[in-house]
Amino acid sequence: MKKIKDTNEVYHSSDAISASGLKYIYQNSVQKFLQRKAFSSKAMNLGSAVHAAMLEPAEYINDFHVMPKIDGRTKAGKEEKAKHEEMSKGKILLTADENEIVSSISGNYNSHELARKYCTGEIEVSHYKQHEGVDVRIRPDVINYKEGFISDVKTCQDNSPKAFRRDVYKYGYPIQAVFYSEMLGLEPSEFRFIAVQTKHPFSVEVYAMGEQMIEYGREGWKQAFHDWKFYKETGIALGHQTDEVKNDGTLIL
Repeated sequence: MKKIKDTNEVYHSSDAISASGLKYIYQNSVQKFLQRKAFSSKAMNLGSAVHAAMLEPAEYINDFHVMPKIDGRTKAGKEEKAKHEEMSKGKILLTADENEIVSSISGNYNSHELARKYCTGEIEVSHYKQHEGVDVRIRPDVINYKEGFISDVKTCQDNSPKAFRRDVYKYGYPIQAVFYSEMLGLEPSEFRFIAVQTKHPFSVEVYAMGEQMIEYGREGWKQAFHDWKFYKETGIALGHQTDEVKNDGTLIL
């Protein structure tokens, strides 16, 4: 296995299949995975900012620029805005309100002993290996080989147990968690989600997976990996599949 601290750009430019790719394949298909287009959003940028502020504060300063509240209707305001836009080149631009959210989350995180414990280790280190002859890549937010855990920071609107559990299944987080754990030789039961609420009171919670969720994640990544391996070996990209199909080819839900 190759282990390296590379950049986001280098990691995401690799052709090796990743956990996010497997999640996409499981929830959609290989066919749709190959047709997907890269995109970004303000929510994604805020999530990246929270990750950086919690896990690598120095990177937050280097990679993000905060646009102060400016009255863009005035000449001076327009000049000030243009100055900050120039200063932000090569960085992700955040609003003053978004920066306040990050600051509030950071304060709650710093006072949360358990969350800080599970954010101690190697931060965003990329791992490249082969599984069953197929190139895979793994980049956990945090991995601590000595203590035997992996953790991942997840931003959400509501981090209460019921709401976050819905998010966990909706976004396929167990697929990522079990794939990371089993590829890196750690126990999925020791994987931790650091659930960070991006609305007041910006609380932080730490969650582990139960056995049913772990099994869902294991079945999910293995099914997606099987479909991806089939594509790599045959060049055939499978479309949507269900357990039952009518004689005319209609998928049965």
